[in-house]
Amino acid sequence: MDEPQTPTSPPPAFRSPPRILIPKLVESRDKWKEKAGQRKSQLKAAQIRTRDLTNSRALWKERALSAEGQVQQLQRQLQEAQQFLEQSRCEIAELTDQAQKK
Repeated sequence: MDEPQTPTSPPPAFRSPPRILIPKLVESRDKWKEKAGQRKSQLKAAQIRTRDLTNSRALWKERALSAEGQVQQLQRQLQEAQQFLEQSRCEIAELTDQAQKK
């Protein structure tokens, strides 16, 4: 019977001859390397995409905040212009009333 392996016992010898084992091990290694390479390229592509999206998002956010600031500024200018118009209309009305009283 086989004895249980202990850490000090040597590993069991392969039963298959090296001429069969070596090509299978090489093929296994090649597949592993190919998968690792694909994963690495996918990771790199994902990192680049993330970087680009982050930069794009930051640019759009900056543009949106800038546009929002311009909208607020234009709204203030509009309110000031409307107040000035109202004051001007009141002054015109007063002047026309004074001119009619004379």
